[in-house]
Amino acid sequence: MIELYTWGTPNGRKVSIMLEECGLPYRVHKIDIMKGEQFAPAYLAINPMGKVPAITHGGTVVTECAAICAYLADAFPAAGLAPALTDKLRGSYYRWLFFAAVPLEAAATNNAMGFQVPPERTAMMGYGTL
Repeated sequence: MIELYTWGTPNGRKVSIMLEECGLPYRVHKIDIMKGEQFAPAYLAINPMGKVPAITHGGTVVTECAAICAYLADAFPAAGLAPALTDKLRGSYYRWLFFAAVPLEAAATNNAMGFQVPPERTAMMGYGTL
């Protein structure tokens, strides 16, 4: 049984969708970040950074949304959610998986917070400009 620790954020929903697409049974543990439950000793034993989502699968703990999705795709290849390890498309798969997880999320967060990158510094941003 896979255990999913989440607060219901978009990243947590991505992981639950991935689990559904894999056809896997899983149990959800809601971690109320508004109450600081992510810093409870029991949860810090799973993810010392106190971030959600996280999964446990057997003796394996995986944190970070993109890492969880890549792990599930590789652990359950019959679901067909990633190119085979030997497939030439694997490089593009990694590119878009991690682009969405890092530069694209940073761009969305910066935009939501009203942060404007000075034009002379856009080359420093992983996403360039919005």
